[in-house]
Amino acid sequence: YVEVVLTGAIGTAKTTIALWTTAYQLYLLSCMENPHKTFGLDKHSEIMFIFQSLNATLAKSLDYARFRSLIEGSEYFRKHFPFEKDIESELRFPNRIKVVPVSGAETAAIGQNVIGGIIDELNYMQITENSKQSIDQGTYDQAVALYNSIARRRKSRFMQQGKLPGILCLVSSKRYPGQFTDRKEEEALTDPTIYIYDKRVWDIKPDSFCGEWYDIFIGDQTRSARILEEDEELKEDDMHLRMSIPIEYRLEFEKDMINSLREIAGVSTLATSPFIKNIELVHKCVKGRSTIMNTLRTDFDREKLAIYPKRFENPGIARFVHADLSVTGDSTGVVCGHVTGFTKVVRADHAEILPKIKIDFSLEVKPPKGGEIEFHKIRGLLYKLRELGMNIRWVTFDTYQSKDSMQILRQNGYITGTQSMDTDTTAYDFTKMALYDGRVDLIEHPKLLTELISLEIDHKKGKIDHPPNGSKDISDALAGVVYGLTMRREIWVQHGIN
Repeated sequence: YVEVVLTGAIGTAKTTIALWTTAYQLYLLSCMENPHKTFGLDKHSEIMFIFQSLNATLAKSLDYARFRSLIEGSEYFRKHFPFEKDIESELRFPNRIKVVPVSGAETAAIGQNVIGGIIDELNYMQITENSKQSIDQGTYDQAVALYNSIARRRKSRFMQQGKLPGILCLVSSKRYPGQFTDRKEEEALTDPTIYIYDKRVWDIKPDSFCGEWYDIFIGDQTRSARILEEDEELKEDDMHLRMSIPIEYRLEFEKDMINSLREIAGVSTLATSPFIKNIELVHKCVKGRSTIMNTLRTDFDREKLAIYPKRFENPGIARFVHADLSVTGDSTGVVCGHVTGFTKVVRADHAEILPKIKIDFSLEVKPPKGGEIEFHKIRGLLYKLRELGMNIRWVTFDTYQSKDSMQILRQNGYITGTQSMDTDTTAYDFTKMALYDGRVDLIEHPKLLTELISLEIDHKKGKIDHPPNGSKDISDALAGVVYGLTMRREIWVQHGIN
C-alpha cells in the first residue's frame, strides 16, 4: 500500500493508526544506510514526513504533539535513531530526515521531498465557490488541493520503476456523501495500492458493550433515517440500509439522528442541520411529468437544447422565471412556473387560501468546457419560449451580474427584478411550506431533488446553504419562482381572492 484512508465513526483509532503507521515508515527509513542514494536524491536535501490539517495550529497541537510523544517513548528512537531534543518545532533525525507540522496551504511543502505523513480532517476542509485560489476562479476544494500537492510531490521524488515507498495517511470522520474520503474509497475499488479503514467503535471494541442491539434505517435520498420498530421488516432491496446499533447508543440516536449517524454509525448524511426534514413530502410533489425540453441540463454548446411546444400546458397563463446566475465555476439554475389555481390549507387553528404552482421546466445551465456561460443565450431561451406561445411575464435574478440582463429584458417587455436567496430564508420558507402542503407540481429532476433535501440552515446567520461539494443553483431558482408567484398580487386578484 502507498495510501491508507482512515474514515468512519469517531473513536475508532483513526489518528492513532495513522501515527503508528508513520512511525513504522520512519523506522524503515532509519534502517537505510544511505536513503538519498537509494532514492536518487541530492545528499544535501531533506526527506520529510509532513503532518497537515485544517491549519498549522491543529497539525502541531494534535497529530505532531502526539507523534513526538510517541517517538520520545520509543527505546529504539532514543538509543539508535534519536532526534535533536533542543528543537521544538520539528523532529530532526540523522540522514537529514525530518518530521514537520505544516499549514493547511497547498504550498506548505513546496520544494520538499515528502515521502509520507498524515493529512487530517480532510472531510472538514474548506470548499470555496468563486475562489481566487482556483485557477479559473471556480470552486476551490482545499482537501483535493492538499492531497494533489503531496501526492504529486511523492511521485516526482520517490517513484522508481512504478514503486513508491512510504505511506500517506488520509484521515477524517464521515460527513457528507461525495466527500473526499468517499471518492478515495471508490478509487480504491480499482487501485490495490489504497487501503481503506472504515470502522465503528463496536467493530474494534466489541467487549465494551452488553450485547443487546436495536436496528435503525439509515435513510436515503427519498426517505428519512429512523429507529426501526422491534419486529419491523424491510424489503429485500432495502436491507443494505438497515444497521444494528448497540443499545448503549439508543438515547443518542433518539435525540440527534443526523449527528449520531455521522459520528457513531460512521454514515455520511446529506445535511448537518437539514432545512427540509420531511423529504418524503418533497418527493410526493414529483408527479412524473416530463419537462417541456429535451434535456434537464445544457451548456448551449455541446449539449443542445430543444423545446417541445406540444408539452405546454395553458401557455396563455402568465409565467414567472427565476435565474440563479453564474459564470464559470457553478451552474446557472433556471426555473419557470405558473399558478394553476388556489386551495384551502388547514393549519392547526386556522385555514389559509394559497396558490397551487406548476413548474414548466427546471434547467441546469453548465459552463461549456473551458468557457463561460453566456447570459445572452439564457435571454435567447426566454425569447424563444415567448415566440412559441408561452406567456413569460416576470423574470427575476439573484443579484450576481444581473443588471445588464434585467435592463435588456425590460426593454423587450418583461417585468424584471432581483431576488437573492442568500440574504435571508424568506423565499425558502415559502417554498418549504408549499412543498409540504403538496401545492407544487415538480418536474422530475434528480439534481433539483438532491439540492432540496441537502439544504442546510444556519440559524446564527439566518441563511440557507448547501453542503460542501453540493450546490443549490436549481433549488434557488425554484424558490425564486415559488416566492415570486405567491407574492404577485395580481394573480390573486385574477382568481377572485382579496
